[in-house]
Parts: sequence; C-alpha cells; structure tokens
Amino acid sequence: MIMVTCNDRLGKKVQVKCSPTDSVLEFKKLLAAHIGTPYNKIKLRYGGINSLNNKLTLDDYSISNGVNLELYYT
Repeated sequence: MIMVTCNDRLGKKVQVKCSPTDSVLEFKKLLAAHIGTPYNKIKLRYGGINSLNNKLTLDDYSISNGVNLELYYT
C-alpha cells in the first residue's frame, strides 16, 4: 500500500491509501469517497500530464508513496 496526496487549487490536501496496481479510475473512486465529490467530476494531473488516463495504473505513471497529484474538479 502507498499513500498519495492530492492537492486542489484552494489549498485542500487529501491523503489516500491505495495500491500501485490500482487503475486511475479506481483511485478516483477512493478519492471521491474521501472528498464527497463524484468520481466522474475529478481530474488528476501529474508530472506535466494534463489528464491521467483512467485505464492506466498508478504504477504506469510511476506514482509511488508520498507523491503529490494536482486535483481539479470538472
């Protein structure tokens, strides 16, 4: 298990415990449960990638323990 932090533009930080083999979509669902926003309204950015592909895993993006993702709402 890894801990990933998501930061939104309003300064809110949320830490989510997940697995590196989780898909981005599975991660969004975990995050949605923490913040009370529908998962389909969440957009994640990381390492210059504008929008993470829901079908790829966190490991595909080299997202590991302690990584910070940018959180946007659509």
